[in-house]
Amino acid sequence: MQLPGDRFSFKQRRKKRFDGRILIILIILISVSFPVYNIVKKGDFIFSFDKKPGKNEKITALWESRQYEELISFTNNLILKNSTDFNALVFNGFANFYEGLSHFSLEERIPYIDQAVVSLRKALVFNDKRLSAEIYYVLGKAYYHKGHFYTDLAVKYLEKSIAGNYIGEDIYEYLGLIYSASGQKEKSAECFEKAVEKNPSDLLYLALAQVYLEINKDEKAEEYLIRTSNKTADNEIEEKSYFLLSEIYEKRNDFIKMENMLKKVLQINSRSADAYYKLGEIYEKNGDNVKARAEWRKALRIDPEHYGARLKLF
Repeated sequence: MQLPGDRFSFKQRRKKRFDGRILIILIILISVSFPVYNIVKKGDFIFSFDKKPGKNEKITALWESRQYEELISFTNNLILKNSTDFNALVFNGFANFYEGLSHFSLEERIPYIDQAVVSLRKALVFNDKRLSAEIYYVLGKAYYHKGHFYTDLAVKYLEKSIAGNYIGEDIYEYLGLIYSASGQKEKSAECFEKAVEKNPSDLLYLALAQVYLEINKDEKAEEYLIRTSNKTADNEIEEKSYFLLSEIYEKRNDFIKMENMLKKVLQINSRSADAYYKLGEIYEKNGDNVKARAEWRKALRIDPEHYGARLKLF
């Protein structure tokens, strides 16, 4: 899947709590200027076992029960006996990838991801085309999790998976994130739109809204922010959507709607220093400096280091 960085914040970013619904952090986006929600999930990779080459009931049982560590150990032994065992290589790669995603720490996760890439690349050498698209799908996601310098390979294999008619549930989410991180915002929006069609969620709506804000399509951003606020049951997501809506209305000089959105933010989070600061700006523009300064003082009581409020008051 955490939360997007505060585009509206005048203070040092605070550490966000880990969203328990989301199993991994988008490592690739930590170093870029456009943050989005962690919408990539561990997910379930499903394909028909009728397609698998050869039959190994233990592999099937371990895979279907998601016993990835046991499956890794079992397939490692098979590969030691026969390094060209396609079935063992494929499931070793799949199991390493999904076991890797279950680890929160990057230090713990990366060795599994690296081994997944090695096993799946070897499997492609011996592949008889029966599982090509599925391998491309997991391989593309594995390259994504290896970091920024592998995003070209991530795109290559995810696109090959789509071309091979295997479209994983989260494939367009991955592509949307990759294109956003690489600055290809129009492509990112296209992918997120497809992701929303397959699996609409508050996180996807918010991510898509932020992409549209980046490319100055405020009407589309407004549409998806409203959808986000209507759909979500998460207070932090709702707060974020209202704040971004307030920014859109600020650009339109629609200060009545802007004020309403900020008050909704404060209904959710009465300690939002940024909301009080922005309310002060509205009152200042309306010529009510007394009311404006009162809001800025509220912001400073919550966050004594709030740069915007300190600048206005001192």
